[in-house]
Amino acid sequence: MSTLMPHKMIDNQPLYYVDQGHGPVVIFCHGLLASSAMWQGQIDKLSSQYRCIAIDFWGHGQTTTVPDNTQNLQDVAQQVLTLMDMLDIGSAAIIGHGSGGAIAAEVILQAPARIHGLVMLNSFVGFEPQVNCIKYQGLMAKIANEQTISAELAQTISGLFFSKEIQQLSQQDANLSTVVAQFNTQLTTYSSAQLAVLLNMANMAIFKRDTLEYVELLTLPTLIAVGLSGYLRTALESYLMHDSIDGSQLLHIEQAGHFANIEKPAIFNQHLIDFLSKVNFN
Repeated sequence: MSTLMPHKMIDNQPLYYVDQGHGPVVIFCHGLLASSAMWQGQIDKLSSQYRCIAIDFWGHGQTTTVPDNTQNLQDVAQQVLTLMDMLDIGSAAIIGHGSGGAIAAEVILQAPARIHGLVMLNSFVGFEPQVNCIKYQGLMAKIANEQTISAELAQTISGLFFSKEIQQLSQQDANLSTVVAQFNTQLTTYSSAQLAVLLNMANMAIFKRDTLEYVELLTLPTLIAVGLSGYLRTALESYLMHDSIDGSQLLHIEQAGHFANIEKPAIFNQHLIDFLSKVNFN
């Protein structure tokens, strides 16, 4: 049984988070259908030098509800800033995965002086391509109608999150095979009430506003990382953001999908450590 994490009341609802380590603050923002747990491999490496805050966003992990006034990712970004205030965090670096990268960008656009470094992993801050919206709407409708995620649907969803070579990689790495199995199981254990909240959050993420036109305002150090064997994000999107964000670094990770930080932790962790070592947290 998992240990209950600390939480703060944000807009009258509990937002759960991990708070581990000491030093300059690094905030981790997971993407859809993930949770703060996806960052444990990074937290283990960083917490000796950094204070790591990993959030369970609305409907994910231990955060099962959502405030009534949460309408879009700008609202979620403001809630991240409120959490920072409650934890007496003046400034930080922020790391976003998937839709968590879009949240991270919104945090910076709202409070640029408070964020000193940005890492986006398999994220895209432009409009979601229409073909993706249609595909995701179909999955969301199926979940909403059934009020559960069946084992079969969990297998389909899981296949989108890992590398196209995941079967081969899992045969070579028993730990990775366990992670895939755990993710499949996690998808099937959501209650109908939590799924309703998660679908609300998914709707905000999929139909987020286009902030690509604003990324030129992101003048802070930025690392853009993408798994080259994924289904959900493309290398082309990473090039587009890299070209738009002045001075950004680009990391392409071979044989990795949406969970590139889990599939190829050594590569991702080393680049992350190198990047953070050059961020001026003062």
